[in-house]
Amino acid sequence: MNEFIQTPDHDTCLDLLKKHGVPDHVIEHSLRVAQAGVFLALNLKCVGHKIDVKEVEAGALLHDIAKIDAIRKGEDHAESGARLLFGLGYPSISGIVRRHVHIDLPVFKDDVPVLTPAHIVNYADKRVCHTSIVLLSERFEDLVERYGTTPGKKEMIVRLYKQTKILEGYIFKKLDFGPQRLCELNAIDIHKISS
Repeated sequence: MNEFIQTPDHDTCLDLLKKHGVPDHVIEHSLRVAQAGVFLALNLKCVGHKIDVKEVEAGALLHDIAKIDAIRKGEDHAESGARLLFGLGYPSISGIVRRHVHIDLPVFKDDVPVLTPAHIVNYADKRVCHTSIVLLSERFEDLVERYGTTPGKKEMIVRLYKQTKILEGYIFKKLDFGPQRLCELNAIDIHKISS
């Protein structure tokens, strides 16, 4: 195993995605997730949350690094991506990637939710349908349509939606704007964004 390395920057993340054969449409999705995640992280820092913005960006860019390969092999892409990134020497990013599909709600300290980069990436991913930022309801309708192939899978997606709505409330609790504001980021070209 490699020695642990600091958080990879924007260009290093894009190089990793290309090196691991991630298709362009998944890279574009990841760029939009990073855009939403960084926007939230910066605004949350302004209201007192301690969020590592670089970890949010790297976690968002790399969250689907193993998606296509894992689908082909019938594996959990979050676990596969986490293992890959841990092996590359990125343990903190590995943990974010591991929790980008399912995550526990934040703990509270002094009546304030303790939000982590993993919470922000998890939520940002749930707001991006393909390459567009949408409301949670629209994103989860798409998830039910694409992945809700059995009653059990539909039920799991509905539970995930309810949990993500709670997380959304925690994220926006101290912000002076609501979830709809993220959709305005769609007007910004994701290819012109870098750290």
